[in-house]
Amino acid sequence: MREELVEAVLRVVEEIPPGRVATYGMIARAVGTGPRVVGRIMHDWGGGVPWWRVVNVHGTFPTTVRGRGVFEWEREGIPHDPTRGKVLLGQCLVDQEWLDGVARTVRKNMLESPEL
Repeated sequence: MREELVEAVLRVVEEIPPGRVATYGMIARAVGTGPRVVGRIMHDWGGGVPWWRVVNVHGTFPTTVRGRGVFEWEREGIPHDPTRGKVLLGQCLVDQEWLDGVARTVRKNMLESPEL
């Protein structure tokens, strides 16, 4: 996996405001990759970012982290259905245009950074 792509995905996730979520597909579109790639990056390297703000298109995440994720949703006040274990996307999804702008800024900052 390219280090630049991993870094871009993680930086974009860090910018999702508390109480809001984005889908794997939205992040993928913003950084120019596929949703499964975003999922793999979150699985392998996402522990240090607010991973609970990234859900699938149905508003859930893998069962291996669902309990911890629901706890974080409740802590942040992310609207969700506790019975079904899914966020209410219509109430807390970030705007794709906003996310695209975040990704453009992230890429610009990464290009200007001597670290990458």
